[in-house]
Amino acid sequence: MIQKLGTKLQVHLSQLGVLKMKKITFANVVDDPDENEIIALGEIMRDLDKDGTMLDGVIITSQSRVTK
Repeated sequence: MIQKLGTKLQVHLSQLGVLKMKKITFANVVDDPDENEIIALGEIMRDLDKDGTMLDGVIITSQSRVTK
């Protein structure tokens, strides 16, 4: 049996001159989120950060448990 555990998004932001990316995680998001809405969320996080911040991408992670 497959049991859905959840979906999370991780927004990756980068800044000029900074090697380490900033990662913002959103847990328990809806299943199969819309691509345009994911990008819009990433752009909002970028706009709320410091000047010169760029959206590097968003990672979607879905977890399920498989049992007998």
